[in-house]
Amino acid sequence: MIKKIAAVFILLIIGLFSYSLITRTTEAVKSGERLSKSADLVYKLEAQNKQLKKKLTEIKSPDYIEEAIRNKLGFARKGETIVVIPEEKLKLVLGASQSAQIRLPNWLGWLKVFF
Repeated sequence: MIKKIAAVFILLIIGLFSYSLITRTTEAVKSGERLSKSADLVYKLEAQNKQLKKKLTEIKSPDYIEEAIRNKLGFARKGETIVVIPEEKLKLVLGASQSAQIRLPNWLGWLKVFF
């Protein structure tokens, strides 16, 4: 009788240890997956951050600022003359439809007109 009780007790202890071991193992696997996902996210965000920093330095450059001022605002350097192409002529030359609004940079508009 005592042997049966001892055997049941030992089986119960082994069962509890097994259950504990299995739950801890599954938790470790899940935390490893979360860590892997987080590492991938960090890598993607660092790559995006690197691209944004590169774009920021490019935008801060004097060449980019000058190009943006010339194309978007229509300014010119001292001694240059700005020529505005009428929309009708531009549409006629480019073959654009009446409903489409095309806003090209100045240099590209002139390139399309002559070539």
